Amino acid sequence: MVRVIRLEGGALRTGSKELAAPGGTLWIDLGPDPADLQWLGQRFGFHPLALEDCAHQDQRTKLEDYPGALFLVIHRLATGRELAEVDSEELHAFLTAEALVTVHERPIAELDRVFERCAADPALLGRGADFALYLLYDAVTDAHFALADALTDEIDDLVGEVVAGAGQTDLLPRILGARRAMAVLRRRLAPQREVFAALARPGDGRVRDANAPYFRDVQDHLLRITEEIDVGRDLVGSLMESQLSLINNRLNAVMARLALFSAIFLPLTFLTGFFGMNLPNLPGPWGMGLMLAAMVVLPAAMWIWFRRMKWV
Repeated sequence: MVRVIRLEGGALRTGSKELAAPGGTLWIDLGPDPADLQWLGQRFGFHPLALEDCAHQDQRTKLEDYPGALFLVIHRLATGRELAEVDSEELHAFLTAEALVTVHERPIAELDRVFERCAADPALLGRGADFALYLLYDAVTDAHFALADALTDEIDDLVGEVVAGAGQTDLLPRILGARRAMAVLRRRLAPQREVFAALARPGDGRVRDANAPYFRDVQDHLLRITEEIDVGRDLVGSLMESQLSLINNRLNAVMARLALFSAIFLPLTFLTGFFGMNLPNLPGPWGMGLMLAAMVVLPAAMWIWFRRMKWV
């Protein structure tokens, strides 16, 4: 599906491919259908390599300067059914002096909202296609704030549960999930700072000097997000080490108690094994009593000794 906003003579029109003629400011939004991408190449003369990238949803974040158009790729991240499951949707964009073209495979809520705003307010698209691109990137970046905050809250909850649980092993999957999610966010979002920094540099005719500061603002927002992610990654790494240390301490405590019980039963095993519990052959009438007394006194004495040594 191809949808187009066209601003010409102060009037807005919405429709499809029939509006994509020269002479007005355009925002064209479409999916990576081969026929539509071919039409883009014929209408705007976009580079074949950029169109090929649009057809394959496995691109890294980047900005490439082709003759007549900037080609940009960023990622919109969102959580799946579980907070630790982070999904990534690629958002490709072409920016020319007169047009913004966005290409994506699945719906993106922020793009739909900004598209509707531009379709309802001529002043927004009247500030240029680059300003519409700023509005889009600003909305996507603000959405990542909520995602980073949710993961930070999850890590804070895990810190409390690790301390309270004192080594409960059922927390490990959640810690690993948070660590993996933070890594995905860092890998996808950090390169976007370079994209926004390039758009914020004055001198490119496709980004007006009046609009360049807005991209610096988006870059600043993204910097704050990545700083929060870096702090969260460090915290979740320390949390992992603390959890493993608590589990090891708990295991050591269990092994120490088992060793003490083994030590208590060691003399009893020796006594019963030495005499073989052959009652008729025990020495004298006092042998049985001595044997029973030793089996009662030795464990009690060893337990008292262990307590005084603070081993239990």
